[in-house]
Amino acid sequence: MAGSINMFLVEGSSAALALGDQTMTDTAASTAAWPGGAIGFAAAVAVAQDTAPGTPETSAATDVIATGGYMTSSHGSHWSVDVPYGPTPTSVDVSLTFVSTHGGGYAFSGYDLVGSSLHGLL
Repeated sequence: MAGSINMFLVEGSSAALALGDQTMTDTAASTAAWPGGAIGFAAAVAVAQDTAPGTPETSAATDVIATGGYMTSSHGSHWSVDVPYGPTPTSVDVSLTFVSTHGGGYAFSGYDLVGSSLHGLL
């Protein structure tokens, strides 16, 4: 193999904001790296209820980036539910993001994917 990737970077961040009479926010971000790969995960949850005539507001956001590796995959999800009716209007916002990258060095050498021949076809 002419060159190999042996440096991986994964960074995650999350933020949650809630405005109302009763609020709850929670955030988490975690990363891990090892020779040949790295993963990252971020989550944010915001919940608000308002007993006053006002409307509760929530915001949740996540971001994860990855560099290095030959194969990178990611998935992000965002859910938002607002119920502005009834005695306690409620707002919920949830954000999740996951990313992984791998393929440094000779991770697939046992399958002859990095050699000059792919299963003898070349």
